Amino acid sequence: MQNLTAIKRPVPKIGILINSIGSFNPAAKDKSEADMRAFFDGLVKSGEIHPDSLIIGRIFGPHEAMEAADKFAAARVDLVVISNVAFTNGQVFLTLATHPHLSKIPMAVTAEPEPEINEWGTNAWCSVIMNNFVAKQIGRNIVTIPGPFLSPEFKTEFERLLRVAGTIKFLRNDLVVRFGDAPSGFHSASGNLLAFADKFGTRVDTVDLSAVLYTYKTGKATGYLGESTFTDEDVKKTADEMMNGRQVLVDREMVEQGARFYHAFRAIIRANGYTSATVRCWPEFQSEIIPNASCLAQAYLVAKGDVASVACEGDWPMAVAQTMGTMLSDHPAACLDWVNYTGGSDIIQLGHCGVGMPGHMAPEGSTRCNGLCDAIALHPVARQAGTELGPTHIGQYEYGPKTGICLMQGSDGTFRMLAFKGENSPETAKGLLYSAADIKVDNFCALNRLVLEYGFPHHLGVAFGDITEDLQMLCSFLGVEYLSP
Repeated sequence: MQNLTAIKRPVPKIGILINSIGSFNPAAKDKSEADMRAFFDGLVKSGEIHPDSLIIGRIFGPHEAMEAADKFAAARVDLVVISNVAFTNGQVFLTLATHPHLSKIPMAVTAEPEPEINEWGTNAWCSVIMNNFVAKQIGRNIVTIPGPFLSPEFKTEFERLLRVAGTIKFLRNDLVVRFGDAPSGFHSASGNLLAFADKFGTRVDTVDLSAVLYTYKTGKATGYLGESTFTDEDVKKTADEMMNGRQVLVDREMVEQGARFYHAFRAIIRANGYTSATVRCWPEFQSEIIPNASCLAQAYLVAKGDVASVACEGDWPMAVAQTMGTMLSDHPAACLDWVNYTGGSDIIQLGHCGVGMPGHMAPEGSTRCNGLCDAIALHPVARQAGTELGPTHIGQYEYGPKTGICLMQGSDGTFRMLAFKGENSPETAKGLLYSAADIKVDNFCALNRLVLEYGFPHHLGVAFGDITEDLQMLCSFLGVEYLSP
């Protein structure tokens, strides 16, 4: 069976190669190599990289480079870093960049500035530029990071590199379950499955809603990894947990129905080893066929770390963007809609019916939220139509910086990401009774233009914190066009 601990970003295993020719200042090269080795040792000690990570060097030519590349491939590293401590043999980078078993592994090239010794000491950054030329010519996506290796700036950028490498590792192993297909007319909620598999590693399984109903009734699911079960007592305990510490505006029976759907989804996920999910949350849900809302169950899957994402309305491409937000921010990201005219106000309204995540909502008491910042309630859209069903979780997402993430493949085949940052607060909250992050965005007119000009979809992932630079680095590795206002 799948490991039942909460899904988190993997700790990457990295391979560092130290590289230079025999010329230039020996002391300067020795210091640069010593600093990189000390930096590497610090990463291992702090647990930021896998303990089986390896550092090789100092090497000079293509044969040594091939031997190092073979070692990295055998170790199944998640990131390759070439550390130029002086000017290098140009065959070294080319050897690693074209190695057949490292072709999709993220690669970075680093070097320190010239030493202040009143001599031409290393010429190391010149070699980075030479490597970058080769990378562009052969279509190998890399990032370059300048030293000094022991500087706070280098550490900050390298930590970003590690987050991105861990995220790519997760994406390349991501198995998305689609509980039902997208509702009719939700064209952006479907995509080219094989194109996503090639670009990100995404694999998608479809599980019919009839299987969900069977598991809901029987408490049992069987899949790739075996059997997963739950009991009535499990459902009651989960309902207690869902209700604890928040306003409950529906009867307990409705909450228990939501808890049972949560366990049904989770049992299928565990039995099959799924890592992300989408749900066809209507029209069968919210009808006489299934007279419940799946919102609270969906949100609880993400809040509890059972999966990295759960997108609404069967939108599995959206789940990929949501997963990126979860992995890079170390916090569950949300699936929301663009709600209002984006170019009309610097407060961008982002929301959905009722997929607020327990434990990740703004506290009660804000008058802008009508006192309902963390409440289990009826489905707001159905309620307006005169139907009382649920449960949903409404309110503002926890206040603070946010990043919006829109991902799509255009009609020309190009993958594009639109990312923007903002912040929600009691002052930005519009007080509508649904799940929302109403965020202040300075360049809202430019954001509106980009959404419409490129035809981005109506769903977006919303991550906690500002991860725009992480997303930009991720896109540079994956060959995704990055757009931001």
